[in-house]
Amino acid sequence: MDFSAWNTPTTWVTFAAWFCVSYVYLAIGITGGYHRLLTHKSYKVPNWLRYFIVSGGYFALMGAPISWVAVHRLHHQKSDQPGDPHSPRDGFEHALYKWMFDMEKRQSIEEIRKQVPDLLEDKVLCMLGTDHSAKQAQLCLWVNIVARVIILLAFGPVAFTANLIASVLVFWSPQFVNTFCHLPSWGYRNYEVRDDSRNVPWVGLMAMGEGWHNNHHAFPKSAQHGIRWFEFDATWMMISFFEKIGLATDVIRPTPALSPAEIAAAKEAKAARDAKQAVAAPVSLSTTSDSAELVTAPAEVVEMVKEKELVEI
Repeated sequence: MDFSAWNTPTTWVTFAAWFCVSYVYLAIGITGGYHRLLTHKSYKVPNWLRYFIVSGGYFALMGAPISWVAVHRLHHQKSDQPGDPHSPRDGFEHALYKWMFDMEKRQSIEEIRKQVPDLLEDKVLCMLGTDHSAKQAQLCLWVNIVARVIILLAFGPVAFTANLIASVLVFWSPQFVNTFCHLPSWGYRNYEVRDDSRNVPWVGLMAMGEGWHNNHHAFPKSAQHGIRWFEFDATWMMISFFEKIGLATDVIRPTPALSPAEIAAAKEAKAARDAKQAVAAPVSLSTTSDSAELVTAPAEVVEMVKEKELVEI
């Protein structure tokens, strides 16, 4: 096979352009569409923009939006507890990919309906599937195959290859969030919440801000996941831009900073809990340490703030 045609500046510029556009479109479809828009209702946009953003998630092989949202809402309700569809506590491989193959048994149509009554009113989304059946998975697969064939025939092998590589990387990014961002040995925590969620920088970059997962579990309804200055959140940048030009409304942000009294309560509760743990287990084999630069908020304080702000899934 002759690869000499690839050794030109024009070819690589074309490849880079197709890769970047494909990656952003597909990734934002998951992060800004399936996740923050449909699952958590973190912001609102006009229907035409809503469907365009969500389409990126479908072309990233995420399957039917309704079934995806049903799984993610269940994850938040039972995060790292029995019933969580993809917790690493059930095994690394389970969290990475095995969970996908038994969701039809683990979440019935009736249970899906209980999770997503709001989305079942959307006829467009319902057309793409409302369950975890093989039929809706096959529909998504064939739509994606046809789309890639069109790219190949209309724009050539360079565009096709760039789009294919971007698609593979984007497909695995939410699986990395499910896995690495729930492993206690990875990343760091800004907030003490009642699950194993972590902020993992490289996942944060790869998944367009989704890797700041501990922040997300502390404030699940927030459209902004990156909270500290170095936590780059590309999805939040897009939402913020849409808000500035009037396309996005009802944008939900993290709960305002804790008051001095709440910070003092957080420190006191955390110190008491640490002392209790030290008495119970004076020798620690843990090799991980969370960042001490930011004051952490124990579960009690986070719950108090959530109640005050009515933070929901």
